[in-house]
Amino acid sequence: MIDFKEIDKSGEEWELFCRDFLNHLGYYIESSVDRGPDGGKDLIVSEQLKGNLGNYRFKWLVSCKHFANRASSNSVKEVDEPNILERIESFNCDGFIGFYSTLASSGLNTRITQLKENKKIKDVRIFDYKLIENYLIRIGYSDLLMRYFPESYKQVKPLHLVTDEYIPLNCKTCGKDILQEMFKDQYHANFVQIFNYDEKNEHIKDVYWSCKGECDNIRNNNLPKGYYTNWYNIGDLIIPTKYIEWILGTMNKIESGKNIYDKSALARQKEFIIAISQKVMREMTQEEIDRIGKLVVFDY
Repeated sequence: MIDFKEIDKSGEEWELFCRDFLNHLGYYIESSVDRGPDGGKDLIVSEQLKGNLGNYRFKWLVSCKHFANRASSNSVKEVDEPNILERIESFNCDGFIGFYSTLASSGLNTRITQLKENKKIKDVRIFDYKLIENYLIRIGYSDLLMRYFPESYKQVKPLHLVTDEYIPLNCKTCGKDILQEMFKDQYHANFVQIFNYDEKNEHIKDVYWSCKGECDNIRNNNLPKGYYTNWYNIGDLIIPTKYIEWILGTMNKIESGKNIYDKSALARQKEFIIAISQKVMREMTQEEIDRIGKLVVFDY
């Protein structure tokens, strides 16, 4: 999904990405990226941990390895991470973080697991390419994706906050978040309006959204007599041009009187519009966020 080869193979930009990524996660950067010999560490970060008797600072030695640009995309092996214990001790750290654009080899995993199990080091965390990718498609990380992986950003279409918190779009039947599932299959769900009509107008009585197939059985099998449905593929509605076209079409139908909404149905449709806008809109700049004061809560 994300092409880690977008970051050049020199390693310096990968270290900068690691710094910004860990900062997003809430780590404090104790020692940042610099040029020249690093003595076996790329970064030192820390976090405040809560114990039974109080809080204490836990320091991590961070090792960044960017092997995605190698011909065979080699895993990170023991030989690539020599003297882990000695490096941790020399920088007065408590734990080890491996930040890799590929995977840790089984030999390296065994070695660092043994160090932890034998209580030589307090903790170990490995951020491999798949775990990093999982973070980057979440709400709140899209600015990193856009900055370091611009081509992947265009393909992934990450989610963006448009209010002060993320708004899930849960399937009416199974409860899965349709927006999150769209990273796997953009066209797996429908938006549905239930209506009856007289000679001139459609009366929208309810709206819902659901996965296709069994989750959407109500559309085909369980409608009351005299009721019908309009449905739209949500994967189409998140295409920016189609999104605008659909909203304008909806407004035109309301203005002309062709569509008359029950109050609750209109509120649900507004909720849907705001939720899918998180998939349609671009990331706001900090200047734009500052200009509006904060991310708003829409009154609908």
